[in-house]
Amino acid sequence: MIRIGVLLLSLIAAAGVRAAPIENSDGFWSEWSEATFARAAAEKKFVVVSLQSWWCRWCHVMNRETWSDADVRGVLKDKFIPVYVDQDSRPDISQRYERWGWPATIIFGPDGTEIAKLRGFYSPQYFIPVLTATIEDPSPVEYPEPGGAERGRILATGLTDAQRDEILGFIDKAWDDEHGGWSKSKFSDSALLTWALQRARQGDQQNAARIKKVLTLMAGTMIDDGGAISQVNLKPDWSEPAREFPMFAQEAALTAYARAAVMFGDPAYRQAADRIYGFLKDTMAAPGGGFYASMGLSEGEPGVDKRLYARETAQAVSGLLAYYDATGVVEARELASSGARWALANRALPGGGFRHAAQDKGGPYLADNVEMAKALLALHRSTGMREWLNHARATADFIAKTFIDPATGGFVASASPDAQQLTRPVKQREDNVTAVRMFSLLSSYTGDSHYREIAEAGMGYLTSPPILDAYGFLPDVLLAEDELRNEPVHVTIVGPKDDARSAALYKAALAYPLPNKRAEWWDKREGKLANIDVDYPDYPDGPAAFACTSTFCSYPVTEPGEIAGQLDGLKRARKK
Repeated sequence: MIRIGVLLLSLIAAAGVRAAPIENSDGFWSEWSEATFARAAAEKKFVVVSLQSWWCRWCHVMNRETWSDADVRGVLKDKFIPVYVDQDSRPDISQRYERWGWPATIIFGPDGTEIAKLRGFYSPQYFIPVLTATIEDPSPVEYPEPGGAERGRILATGLTDAQRDEILGFIDKAWDDEHGGWSKSKFSDSALLTWALQRARQGDQQNAARIKKVLTLMAGTMIDDGGAISQVNLKPDWSEPAREFPMFAQEAALTAYARAAVMFGDPAYRQAADRIYGFLKDTMAAPGGGFYASMGLSEGEPGVDKRLYARETAQAVSGLLAYYDATGVVEARELASSGARWALANRALPGGGFRHAAQDKGGPYLADNVEMAKALLALHRSTGMREWLNHARATADFIAKTFIDPATGGFVASASPDAQQLTRPVKQREDNVTAVRMFSLLSSYTGDSHYREIAEAGMGYLTSPPILDAYGFLPDVLLAEDELRNEPVHVTIVGPKDDARSAALYKAALAYPLPNKRAEWWDKREGKLANIDVDYPDYPDGPAAFACTSTFCSYPVTEPGEIAGQLDGLKRARKK
């Protein structure tokens, strides 16, 4: 229990309190003042304080839908004194409650006892029960965020608890206690590495220890002298790395090592990432843009397959951008941009799609298009340039028009006439997972609910018997479901793109090691962002970083070193 009677007086006596800068012609709101709390004590009423910011979208929504609701006001009328605080003008109060984001709602007892702190938007459906419970029992209490679609994404097509537990159990049983690694053969698998790092980031100590061991063993046994990483180590004891170096393995490992270096601070992971980056730059980058498909053994010697495909170029772009985000090596970003521009110039189809090679016998293929859409969206994130988001949308629209099976919600592997003649068009699981994850993240960047609907329908296919009955080891499906159920961490830098302070903030935001991340850079001279879900202000101290969820925002920060803590606080807040 927190008794703050003396604290209240000190805060009230601080810098003058200005009137609420919102509609208050009916006198509904009172000011934060000594007189207000004295009145509450005399009349034995509760004080319910709403801390808001004028730039906070959900503050305006709560004013319109909750504070103005007749039923809410009916409950408040005789037992509560509503108090509005503009947190921008009262940093003393703001700093005390900033952990609760904006809007924050604090309920005090008549004697100044702090009874409850509510984070973010509460609809009347959830707010009225809190008020009535306070009247019935004014004991201090901690409220979890309310359930329902407004507070968390409920998937009609998601896994059941039993299905999820079965998959987790299968992954756990696959762990090799003697040698380390999942299964007897040790793969450089993007979904598995990403899933394990995410579990570690979420506080799973067992998987944190496991992924560290795997990354250490991979670096010691699977990366050759030129920096290429094998796709698989064939022996349980990690003693026989295959001399096969496809591009998807390079993307998987480069991404994992780059993020792990930031997460764990181990220089060995950065060194591994540097080696793979050097291989892509020095060996796999083709003159004029694009990336070669793979490297393998030819007559006992390493040889590069110099064919240029959209899919492999996109995989290289995605890996390079993950490396850039973590390290800030600008050359990696420029190499990724060059690869994407090569694909747009040499592999683009009318309508936003991509062919596989210069001339395709079949196709177009889902793999090329979903990898390109993913890479183009990553370029938007890593550069802050809007042209890449436009390209990503065009490719996503092409995928939606060309590859979706309306009967299942899944994505077929090929749209060629030959494929359409098959009685059951092939749906490749891994590409379906990539498509679901891409459409889910794209819906957050654009605010387009249609992309969200496509992702949920695709998730329906991934949780259907053809997938769950055929496979047990499904970290990729767990990853797709988790990203659909949990909105991406959202950080926006508000400031000119030619201002070094803005650039430093954006660099810090990109380095935050989560794949499910929506990072944006808003230079107001460029016009509105694609998804206008927060009304950001011009911060008086210059460029600033704002971190938000769908229902509340953190206090803005202006120092790059503060961004990781800001986003960590946002993630902790969502778990409460």
